[in-house]
Amino acid sequence: MSGVNSSTVDNQLGNKCLATGEEQFQHYGQFTPSVSILLAVLMILMVLATVLGNALVILAFVVDKGLRTQGNFFFLNLAIADFLVGGFCIPLYIPYVLTGQWKFGKGLCKLWLVMDYLLCTASVFNIVLISYDRFISVTKAVINILDFTLLLKCRCLYYNIVTLYIYASIIVSYTVYPVYGFQKFCTGMWLSVMEP
Repeated sequence: MSGVNSSTVDNQLGNKCLATGEEQFQHYGQFTPSVSILLAVLMILMVLATVLGNALVILAFVVDKGLRTQGNFFFLNLAIADFLVGGFCIPLYIPYVLTGQWKFGKGLCKLWLVMDYLLCTASVFNIVLISYDRFISVTKAVINILDFTLLLKCRCLYYNIVTLYIYASIIVSYTVYPVYGFQKFCTGMWLSVMEP
């Protein structure tokens, strides 16, 4: 930062001290305090809706045995992945969005990055698997009904779900990590990596 006026940088980042009467307020982050409060409330509501909605899907699956069909297992898997995103990934991301700084340490940063990318990729794959299951249900309805018990006995359903997470792990390990890297993101240099 040689040759750059620190007050100019503070003004650009929103870190300028604001004097109101006798009080001084130091604002760190990219948003004004009122916008930060509004965003925090909206993001907390989003977390609550995500967690509660997916918890209800999981609870319905556990309580009602009639819902335990092949297609609904994929919906359960999607609900579990989205529940974890809403309960773990998004709450850790909220302070980062509001302040522009990661404050939870490098270990939790690495865990958050892996879980966020893995669970989001798994959610997308779940949607693809649900779409494929619906396609098979419609195009081969009679064959699908006859083979339903065979699918559950051979555990192809569980194989598909495990394979989904293996593919998601492969994508995270071979594409996300080399592009972003833990070290660069977790030391606060993520934005410089994203710039062309």
